[in-house]
Amino acid sequence: MARKKVRGVLEIATCIPPAGLVRALRELVQEAAWKFERNEGSRMVDRFAIIMPLTTSARSIGVNILTGPYKGLQFTAWSHVEGSSGAIHKVEWRVPKQMDPRDFHFIIKHWVAKLPRAPWKWTFRERSRLGYLLPTYRRSKRSFTSLGIPTNKGDWPESGKELGNWPPEEIHTKPTFFEEE
Repeated sequence: MARKKVRGVLEIATCIPPAGLVRALRELVQEAAWKFERNEGSRMVDRFAIIMPLTTSARSIGVNILTGPYKGLQFTAWSHVEGSSGAIHKVEWRVPKQMDPRDFHFIIKHWVAKLPRAPWKWTFRERSRLGYLLPTYRRSKRSFTSLGIPTNKGDWPESGKELGNWPPEEIHTKPTFFEEE
């Protein structure tokens, strides 16, 4: 299974509203007894009206991890209306350069397991309201698959044995400049 190498910023569309996305990560951080801060703000997003894009802002909420092995990891979620009706929810992960991709994949798997449903499975009603054939759905599923999350029917959520213990007992570290030689 090919896994996506994470560099800096990862943005994924989901079918779960921002409050549920943030709650799942906040619960993980609290279980691990790490310090975190909430972030709120706005993002500039494009909305298409007939043929002309209109730039608007969307309210965003998130979590910044301040202590522990995931120190520096930033998570932001927001919703916006891309077309004429229905909102698409997006999540953005800002990954510190020193974080090993295996550790990032580990927290993503635990985060997905905490969500109320699979974040890549839109209901028929949601797809009908947003636009049934949008490429967003395929891209979202591919993004989760490339992060090592099984997206086939019946594969989600993984059992606790497959996920491993939370909080992580072992963190992978990238070699520093002097250790590479």
